[in-house]
Amino acid sequence: MAKSLLGLDIGTHSIKLIEIGQSGTTLTLLAAGSIPTPPKALASAVEGDHRAVAQAITQLIKETGAKADQVALALPESQVFTRVIEVPSLSQRELTSAIGWEAEQYIPLPLDQVNLDYSILRDAKETGTDKMDVLLVAAPKNLLEKYLTIIEMAELIPIAAETEIIATARALSRSVATVKNAVLLVSLGAQTTDLAILRNGVLAFTRSIAAGGEALSRALVSGLDFNTNQAEEFKRTYGLEQDKLQGKIVTAVKPIMDTIIGEMKRALAFYAEKHKDERVEAIILSGGTAKLPGMVVYIAQNVGIEAQLANPWVGITRDPRFRVLDSEGPTFTVAMGLALRE
Repeated sequence: MAKSLLGLDIGTHSIKLIEIGQSGTTLTLLAAGSIPTPPKALASAVEGDHRAVAQAITQLIKETGAKADQVALALPESQVFTRVIEVPSLSQRELTSAIGWEAEQYIPLPLDQVNLDYSILRDAKETGTDKMDVLLVAAPKNLLEKYLTIIEMAELIPIAAETEIIATARALSRSVATVKNAVLLVSLGAQTTDLAILRNGVLAFTRSIAAGGEALSRALVSGLDFNTNQAEEFKRTYGLEQDKLQGKIVTAVKPIMDTIIGEMKRALAFYAEKHKDERVEAIILSGGTAKLPGMVVYIAQNVGIEAQLANPWVGITRDPRFRVLDSEGPTFTVAMGLALRE
């Protein structure tokens, strides 16, 4: 019997679900779908709002026919602290005792208020120096409790929680397997843009900035005097295509895009400084905002590196009925990465 796992990506705008069955080395897509997140419910501390999210999850499971009750869920990158840090070469035991002290330098919350986790990305042999690269992740306890409460209200069993960018990296590891050098992953969400550089499939850099699809819509509201619904509609229809509406939309959102592009260039410069003999070969865009018309071309032109949309379906066995999801890859990347946890 193939074991299966639900990947649940609870976003501010929509909840995405993927169920993957694993049998030996074969990965099969068993269920997939999305449903709108109850408005403002995730930001709320009210139990009724959390119950509304749980009910939406229950409805999504019913609609998609998902069977698994074990869930891996994503925590919003903007509220979790994720850093790749360099530490002296230590044994596992030494690192365990040193990590709290290291974490205090990077994490802006008291350590008793967070759940701290870490993993060694590269040891001293792999870095070629006397240092190790360690991924440090700290999730505020109250954030984790809120998400776990929602999952339990939906009568599901939470088995893992991780950040969106870690899930994204796992989802795309098969599609970037052929890339020899590094790739820049850019996850364009509703509220944030999350960046990660993958080197030989391993995280080398992560960063999250507070600019995403909602900021683009707000820029259209103020720049072109649209109401919120018009802004959303025009953004989805015309996106960043220069030749539409005399380029007015591109002009209105340019300050937000400049911020995002600027952060991408900084990430690339940071990486180039550290790995002088390597270069980042491609940019892979995921998240709902990545699918806006013209976004891929705009980023490629402004950053000067080839860009493409994320394709998390690589290497996954799918029934023909799931072909409708071909173009939805960027939206389901995080949920896919979660469902692929071992």
